[in-house]
Amino acid sequence: MRNIFIICLLVIVASSAFAADFVSPIGFEPTESNKSAVIAYVQESVRNEYAVLGINSESALRMMEEENLRAFKKLLTAEDKEVLSRVIKQYCGIGMCNYVTINMMYEEEMKAKNTQLEW
Repeated sequence: MRNIFIICLLVIVASSAFAADFVSPIGFEPTESNKSAVIAYVQESVRNEYAVLGINSESALRMMEEENLRAFKKLLTAEDKEVLSRVIKQYCGIGMCNYVTINMMYEEEMKAKNTQLEW
């Protein structure tokens, strides 16, 4: 399991250098231009991530594009923009700048924020 995570991390880091400009969900205005920018970012980043793995299946690409767009839309309703901003900075800083990862880690941060260690 750890090896799979490391491989995925390396793929994402390697592919991030080729991706279009990241569009932050924080303060996103849903204009047609901005929506097009999100779609372009998602398509390019997914294509690059999968190209590194040697996967060029149209069905796999569409599935992951849909997952990223769904995650972006979910991030638009994030309640704690400070936590979201920190997650974006942290994960984009290490090349893991896709909306699925950001959404997953935002949700984990929100869960951790509201829990305490108990015996």
